[in-house]
Amino acid sequence: MQIIEYLVKQLRESAAYNQASQVAPAAILWTDEAKQWQTAMPVIKQFLPELVELGDYNLATRTGPAIWLKCAIACVLDELTMPQGLTPIVYLPGVCRKDLRAIEHCPDFLKPLAELQYRGAWWAYNTAGRDWTVASFLTNQRVGLNLDLAKDNATQDAMLSVLPELLEAQVTALSNRRLEAADFQALVMADPVKDILAWLNEPAEKQRLFSANQWQIFSDLCQQQYSFLPEQGNINTVLHQLCNADGAWQAVWQRFCDTAHNLPKLVEQLETIAPQDLAAPVERYLAVNLAEEQELAKQLAGFSNLDANSARTKIIQLQQTHASRLDWVWAKLGFARWAQTLSELAKVAELTDIAFSGFSPLAMAEHYQTTYWQADAAALAAMALADTPTAQDTVAQVLDVIYTPWLEQVTNNFQQLVSSQGYPGDDGIQEAKATYQVKSQVVFFVDGLRFDTGQRLLSLLAAKGLNGRLKPSWAALPSLTATAKAAVTPISELLTGRQDNADFIPALAEQDVDFSSYQFKKVLKEHGWQYLEGLDTGETTGLAWLQVGDLDNLGHEMQRKLPLYIEPVLQEIVARVQGLLDAGWQHVRIVTDHGWLWAPSKLPTENMPEHIVKKRLARCAILKDNVDVGYLKCQWYWNKNVTLAMARGIQLFRGGDHYNHGGLSLQECLTPVLEISK
Repeated sequence: MQIIEYLVKQLRESAAYNQASQVAPAAILWTDEAKQWQTAMPVIKQFLPELVELGDYNLATRTGPAIWLKCAIACVLDELTMPQGLTPIVYLPGVCRKDLRAIEHCPDFLKPLAELQYRGAWWAYNTAGRDWTVASFLTNQRVGLNLDLAKDNATQDAMLSVLPELLEAQVTALSNRRLEAADFQALVMADPVKDILAWLNEPAEKQRLFSANQWQIFSDLCQQQYSFLPEQGNINTVLHQLCNADGAWQAVWQRFCDTAHNLPKLVEQLETIAPQDLAAPVERYLAVNLAEEQELAKQLAGFSNLDANSARTKIIQLQQTHASRLDWVWAKLGFARWAQTLSELAKVAELTDIAFSGFSPLAMAEHYQTTYWQADAAALAAMALADTPTAQDTVAQVLDVIYTPWLEQVTNNFQQLVSSQGYPGDDGIQEAKATYQVKSQVVFFVDGLRFDTGQRLLSLLAAKGLNGRLKPSWAALPSLTATAKAAVTPISELLTGRQDNADFIPALAEQDVDFSSYQFKKVLKEHGWQYLEGLDTGETTGLAWLQVGDLDNLGHEMQRKLPLYIEPVLQEIVARVQGLLDAGWQHVRIVTDHGWLWAPSKLPTENMPEHIVKKRLARCAILKDNVDVGYLKCQWYWNKNVTLAMARGIQLFRGGDHYNHGGLSLQECLTPVLEISK
């Protein structure tokens, strides 16, 4: 147990009373004439949210004049809410018990509190009302800690000078031995490595927080063990010692690596510290890393004139040069974004070296779901690391050379196989819905969860300890929300498609009305399904539909910048799944409607004659009857008599987009289904 925990226990127990004959005390009065405890109040207040202090008004420290304290313990202040169920504690530095007892002689600034001696309780050393000093609290055998404390002035002074640290010490660490000045000084220097890093981070502030005694102890230790004096004029020399990490400094460097995210000013100073000789460990110098980052950015900015093979070769060469920097501490701190971007580009370069195909659409899909989805994931990851317009232009330029042509070739290969063998999706769509009637199951719909983002979602779920399984499925054609979302709903068997449809929206067969959000919720309820909204968890023994995470709208809105916003959406989905399982649901099935195409530069456009179509969207069109065109034809999922023309490759019938869907590609049509069980 920490000393502070014992102090909290003793303070709160002083409010004990006989419920048969007394009323609860209005407050606990803690007088401290010598102000021995005041230096430790910031620590004490962290453990005692019910403690308020007499002094000049400062809401942040819960300090104020007497009348403010009276209002605080009466719980009538809008600005301060006292915790319920705990007796307020009023700390009175510089005040002794007799100041309050002699009301006629009580100072004016204390008079509002005088009556609390009758309605409150005292935290006092004995019945005579002596203040609890720090020494008496540590040594008292009956209600104190019964520690053996030397009585010389040096020990007493050392004890008070390190009181905040002393309160956080373990009682067992101080028991069964005589405590002297050196024991208390050791509490301040219990972690010299932490203090050295704190001083390097904010030299003046660290010195201000030390008492004169503490500072002297710290200075002596630095000189004796680390060969420097903590003076601001020699900080650069000390920073070189940190980066070289020789001898005792090795432990300091390791702690820096572990805690650098909490030392921003120290990190900023290191930006200008360069190695002084060729034997210096360059991986420990931020300035070296930043110079490498600048050079890498310059190299990647010159890819526009390279062909794909030359670009891939150069990326692999650069990766061999910069890969080691991913293990430096600077990568963890966000100072190696170009090295991290290069790592993703190297994955793209490797996976797109060959435009894969197969002997059937299903064979291509198998290749994609086992390996090649990672090319799309890496392209998105590279762009997600580009946090400035200039960086986005650079990454887009590289991806234009190595990724976009591969995407075009793979899509052409897939379309040729579909043209000769047909689209394999319909059976898969029916299979995906086959187990929707499992009890205690939520069907969790995410609009536009592409296969690679589904894989990323699976890894995020695993990081939270949620075991999931991903299976591939197929989108209903065309791969648009209006068509494909309806196909994965629990009531899809009630839907059909009108011959004269021009919006790809199915209809409820019996009622002959468009399948709208209103109709969906109504029919779901009629069939025993709950529709969960917001953070509702519903009745966990039944069946429910939930939709969270609209990646599709985000893609249409953000276009090229979509990769920068995917991760927060996936994190939101993970949190919602966790909440559902915690609420008692046994199964969560994540489904989606379609994937999408994303390209670093705008997708190419082809002109389609308007006179041959009833409805034209970005990646597909409804043809007029008896029209024969040179486009790949498919049938509408909801009515096979409605013929669709699909855009060639990754082209759009209507230009201007980096992101779109509705066509025929593995990225648009092969979708993930995630099964998560409690």
